[in-house]
Amino acid sequence: MSRKIKTAMVGIAGFGHHHLENILRDYENGPIELVAGVARRPERCPRLSDLKNLGVRIYNTLEDFYDHETAELVVISSPVHLHRPFTCYALEHGSHVFCEKPLAATVQDALAMADAQQKSGLQVAIGYQWSFSAAIQALKADVMAGELGKPIRLKTLVSWPRPRSYYGDRGWRGEMKTDDGEWILDSPVQNATAHYLHNALYILGDTRETSAEPVDVKAELYRANEIGNYDTAALRVHTDRGVEILFYTSHAVPSEIGPVISYEFEKAVVSHVRFSTDLFTARFTDGRTKSYGNPEDNRGTVLLDIAAGIRDGKAPACGIAAAAQHTVCMCGAQESAPEIAEFPSEIVMKQGEDDPLTYVRGLQGVMVECFDQAVLPCEHEAVNWARGGRTVDLKEYTHFPSSL
Repeated sequence: MSRKIKTAMVGIAGFGHHHLENILRDYENGPIELVAGVARRPERCPRLSDLKNLGVRIYNTLEDFYDHETAELVVISSPVHLHRPFTCYALEHGSHVFCEKPLAATVQDALAMADAQQKSGLQVAIGYQWSFSAAIQALKADVMAGELGKPIRLKTLVSWPRPRSYYGDRGWRGEMKTDDGEWILDSPVQNATAHYLHNALYILGDTRETSAEPVDVKAELYRANEIGNYDTAALRVHTDRGVEILFYTSHAVPSEIGPVISYEFEKAVVSHVRFSTDLFTARFTDGRTKSYGNPEDNRGTVLLDIAAGIRDGKAPACGIAAAAQHTVCMCGAQESAPEIAEFPSEIVMKQGEDDPLTYVRGLQGVMVECFDQAVLPCEHEAVNWARGGRTVDLKEYTHFPSSL
């Protein structure tokens, strides 16, 4: 049997529970040996008794864990503002890291994490699971090889409704800062739909481990919910190769759409529609088609594959370098529209009683039309509530908020 990777998990409830389920599904034959769990409220973990039966020790803090033992790999499933301190602490104590997406709350956090990794010589993988899938790796390989021709425009639309409990259950969701003044910048761009902005950047990267570099961003940020940050966004990003990326996302919608993806190249258009075919498919100008597969096929194996890669000395497909470009875009978007625009009250609706959903009447149709026309809402002639942001230069963007 291959050597197992001794692993500690920071966060064994919440999203960390999904990783825990995948580890325990075939624990005896998998690449991971769990040695510890770290949680402030471990009683919230549905598999706590199973962990104790396996001899997994439970600690309340990461510091307490390292005071007593160590691990080759630390898995971090925590609120985003804790990604930097937990990752840096684990690296300083000799552990490789798998950190959930997004990389960090701010650009300066991302840079601090990259510096800590470089000093440690250890691996850090970031949980954008599509980047580890065979489908995205095959597509990225064709993009890098020029099989699709020059990239022109990459568009993504994601409308995912979220009720009041989504924000109320945690205390950090939808907020700009913690009570202590630490940046969170939680939003659909930063959190729930971050995968899809990252993916557009990732497939344009020059190597397996890198993403395209954004050089500017213009954003429109709105809210309908009673939160500190935004629940709706439209972004236009340009990369250093002149490719346009358009990204539309909202939680203030009555029904789920997407992700709907259209990646335009000189020789082909690559499309993906969730709950339709679920496949990434290229349609070439000469009439050919090519299917790259479903990027969700590996959802349950990402962490296991990363652990096996650490054991075998293989660098992760998505580490800090690849994930950091999303953080740059997200922070730049916040600066593009620093004052979050409120939707007009007359089009803000409520749905349901026990756990109401706040949505904006007509917003979903506007987003679909903007996606089809490749425009921002402020450029749509029929939208009277839109407020455009300024274009933010990202070429030497190293701090949020910037001094520019």
